[in-house]
Amino acid sequence: MKNEVYQLLKKLHIQYDKIEHPPLVTCKDNEKYNIKLDAIICKNLFIRNSNKSQYYLFTLPIEKTVNLKSLQSLLEETRLSFGNQNILQEKLGIKTGAVSIFNIINLKENDIIFVLDDEILKYEKVAFHPNVNTETVMFNPKELNKIFEYYNVNYKFITI
Repeated sequence: MKNEVYQLLKKLHIQYDKIEHPPLVTCKDNEKYNIKLDAIICKNLFIRNSNKSQYYLFTLPIEKTVNLKSLQSLLEETRLSFGNQNILQEKLGIKTGAVSIFNIINLKENDIIFVLDDEILKYEKVAFHPNVNTETVMFNPKELNKIFEYYNVNYKFITI
């Protein structure tokens, strides 16, 4: 799956850097291994509304926290919760620990809205796993639009 990510970046003419590292399953693992990147590291939250009719992949800087109630308001939803491992595998074709915007490659249906904290646009580079948690890819966040538009998915940047 990571090869498809690198092919996509090449096809869209997105310049990137990559590093290999031990498996990073949680945000705490990054601290544990003291991995230094020349980019803002992002965390990605897979969430859904209460009746499971809408799914979101929410991306924000790793050090930032978000209250689901405030996110509900921003997304005009009544109740949000985290999607479970089974639905994550079904919708994004990925396991916990490798969730990122690059899961877009595995979408079977266009039923996920990609929501990003617009703060990431302030950085020169943004970092994501390329569908495996043993590598990290870094590139200019202004290139994210190319990826979303290539796959014709719903996405938006919000201020939290």
